[in-house]
Amino acid sequence: MKRILYIALWVVFIVGIFTAMGFARRSHNRQICTKPQIHIDRKVDQEFITENMILDLLREKGDTIEGQMIQDIDVSKLEQLMEAHVAVEKAEVFMAVNGQVSIRLLERRPIARVITGAGESYYIDDRGLLMPWSAEYTAQAIPVTGAIFETYGGMYKSSLIECAADTTKGKKTQLDEVWQLMSYLDADTFFRAQIVQVNITPDRVFELIPRIGDHKIILGTISPGEEGKKEIDLKLRKLFLFYREGLNRTGNWNDYSIIDLQYLNQIVCTKKITDHGI
Repeated sequence: MKRILYIALWVVFIVGIFTAMGFARRSHNRQICTKPQIHIDRKVDQEFITENMILDLLREKGDTIEGQMIQDIDVSKLEQLMEAHVAVEKAEVFMAVNGQVSIRLLERRPIARVITGAGESYYIDDRGLLMPWSAEYTAQAIPVTGAIFETYGGMYKSSLIECAADTTKGKKTQLDEVWQLMSYLDADTFFRAQIVQVNITPDRVFELIPRIGDHKIILGTISPGEEGKKEIDLKLRKLFLFYREGLNRTGNWNDYSIIDLQYLNQIVCTKKITDHGI
């Protein structure tokens, strides 16, 4: 009898716990949500998206959260809605037991602004993905101009990193070359600050405009794949050494009109023509 009573008490206890949990779950699900807390992580000091823009987006989709019961909130759907925004890289949505919904966003970071030969403009972010240009914000990104004609509509679904890694497809677009150069510049502290514009000639030659120095840097063409990465690294390391050591002996940053890096193991510099013909 004691054993039966002991088992019965345990059964009652377990049933009671599950009943209480069910009641707590129903009570939690009926909690009314308050205004969502929104936190935006930014990789750089710029605002492509704000808390008010997120609240406006929720209102547009009829999912304001505030005033709804927790059981009516679809966390997965909210995350998909946030990540569909062109300025959002990643979104996470959390719900607390008191009905507080928290939305945490990671903002995308453009590293280049492409202005095509046809006048279209868009960004390339640090993951090799295209972002549309918007008059609502201006990114601190290096402009890439000249003879480039790939459209945003034709390329926005492509990852330039994956395209570059897929050697079976070969080189498809000039954006592969742009990505190789811009990702290198972005990773290098000195050149990220020194280069303020990239221009591409009709012959696919890359020209760099520096922040310091009244000259143009001729980088040359860029080969596909790993070979192109090695060429960029070799040429720009050679330029850095020239800036650091060569200019100390040959003059200053403003003495030259052109610094040409196209030739193997050498730098060809063109001095400015002054009023005296020198």
